Amino acid sequence: MNSIINQPRRHRRPRIINEIRRIGKRKRSDDELTFEVGRISRETLGKMLVVCGKVGSDNEEKYKAKAEEIGADFVIEPGRSWVLTHKTIQNCFEQGKHEGVLLIGTNKELPATQIEYQGTYGFTDWFIQDVDGDYIPDTPVGRIYGPPETILYHMDPMIIDSNIAIVFDSQPGRSTRHVEALRLLGFEVDVLRQFTEKDLKLMSVSEFILQFSDGMFDTRIHGTPEKWASHNSVILDHKQAATIDFEGYPVIFSEACSTAQEGPLLTAFLDQGACYIGATLDTMNNVEPFDNWKFCAYADGWKFGFLDYLDTYKLIGQVKLGVDRAIYENLSEEVKKELIAIRMGESIEITSDNGLSATEWVMFGNPLRRTTVGFAADYSPGRLIVDT
Repeated sequence: MNSIINQPRRHRRPRIINEIRRIGKRKRSDDELTFEVGRISRETLGKMLVVCGKVGSDNEEKYKAKAEEIGADFVIEPGRSWVLTHKTIQNCFEQGKHEGVLLIGTNKELPATQIEYQGTYGFTDWFIQDVDGDYIPDTPVGRIYGPPETILYHMDPMIIDSNIAIVFDSQPGRSTRHVEALRLLGFEVDVLRQFTEKDLKLMSVSEFILQFSDGMFDTRIHGTPEKWASHNSVILDHKQAATIDFEGYPVIFSEACSTAQEGPLLTAFLDQGACYIGATLDTMNNVEPFDNWKFCAYADGWKFGFLDYLDTYKLIGQVKLGVDRAIYENLSEEVKKELIAIRMGESIEITSDNGLSATEWVMFGNPLRRTTVGFAADYSPGRLIVDT
């Protein structure tokens, strides 16, 4: 079991923001948008296990050489089944030495677990996170794919220290809980209705991007593998994403449906140097309130759980894993049995909304990227309301 997950939570004192002073964005000078960047330490990268799929022998040699340069362990997985990938990880992962797994390859080059919900098929790396075999996620896993220059960058990315968070919200000001959360975590927050070219510089130096999808169905942001969009306008599409030259490996969290499929939008973000977390199938809003996000196996539970753990763990992969683990542990036994059947290769079908919401989130990027600002902050989500 990964010892990091067993660390006790720090005591927190409740805090509130009395007023949201700025919903929107302010104009900044070039000097205000200039920040230091650095790399992940070799000590940290040396705790990574890199698993490379069928990407071609020339590329394999490039990635192996890069792994040696950064001190990471490297293994090639030629199999065509996620079960074989999982076994390779179980055989090569060393507790106490490794703190995360980086998968190299698309789902075809290095298979993920296929899942099916209401006749729609998707893929997830959620089940691969169970290295010790107890059916509970215990190891951070990230995936990257693309041309060699993309892969090599994600293996050893530049990290910015800007404290800038951007929220994409089609109805700014209707709800402010997510903005309050980011500010409590130490971010300076800009809220955008949709992407425009004048936002290119701001986005390029951002450290965290939240695509927010609460609100009424016909007005909130929805997703496809090509774009984020509301019912009547494009919020950001893959062509626009391809124009953003990210300077420091921001973490992007997308709440909308299907944006983590290996389509043009995800590909553009990876090629431009961002770490992306999203869902491969439908995301669902809760229809009843929850006092604790850990019991809310819906998009809000996952989203606010992710924000909650930004001040708890030091690596983004640990944050993602922590949320996966907490939500799984509070699922009903019936839902757990359904997921165990998939883990055992007996089924691919998920019939419950909770089962899907617990397992569909995938991290694309280096799991050993340090956590964005927020560590040792004083934030707790509190009660989750119905916002749909």
